[in-house]
Amino acid sequence: MANTVLTQQADIRNPRASKPACRASLVLLLVLLGACGRPVREPVTLNYPHGWWSEPNEIARNAALARQFTQETGIRIRDIPTPENTQEGLDLELNLLKRGSSGADLVHVDVIWPAIMKPDLIDLRPWSAAEIASIEQQLLQSYSVNGKLIAMPWQVNIGALEYRADLLIEYGYSHPPKTWNELESMATDIQARERAKGHKDF
Repeated sequence: MANTVLTQQADIRNPRASKPACRASLVLLLVLLGACGRPVREPVTLNYPHGWWSEPNEIARNAALARQFTQETGIRIRDIPTPENTQEGLDLELNLLKRGSSGADLVHVDVIWPAIMKPDLIDLRPWSAAEIASIEQQLLQSYSVNGKLIAMPWQVNIGALEYRADLLIEYGYSHPPKTWNELESMATDIQARERAKGHKDF
C-alpha cells in the first residue's frame, strides 16, 4: 500500500512519468463516452403481410412459428393483415413493396402473380441455394420469371376429384367419369334422382 501511495506521489511531482497513464485514461474515457452517446440498436423486424386464405388453426401455427423464429434469431416479425379479396391483397402487397424498408419484407405470392411482382422482388437463387435444391425443379418453374426465382412454394396444393362409388353402382354406372362431359351428365343424372327421393339439398 505504501509503495502505491509513494508511486502516485512521485507521479504528481513528475508530470512526465504520468503521461502514458493519463493518455490511456483519456482514451478509455472517450471510448466510454462514445459508447454512451450511441443510440441503442433496435431489433431487426420483418414486415410480413399474412395470407387472406389462412384458416384459424393456420394462424395459430404461424404465430407459434414466428415466436420460435424470433427466439432462434432475435429477429421480430410484424404481421400485417391483408384483405380477403384476392385483387385487394395483391394491390396491398404491391403498395407495401414500393414503400421500401417501411413496407413489406416478405410477401405471399400467388402462383399467378410472379410476372406482376417481379420488378419489386429479388432473385432468391444466390441466397437460398440449399433450400432451392430441396424443392422439385418443376414446382419452381411457376415462380420463375426470365430466369429470376422470386418465390418458393411453402406448401403444394393438389386438386383431386372424389366420387361416391355407392351412388355410381346404385344408378347403373360401371366406372367413374372419365371426361368432363361424362362428369356433367352423370352428376346431373344422380343429383336429379337423389332429389326425387326427397334429398332436396343434394
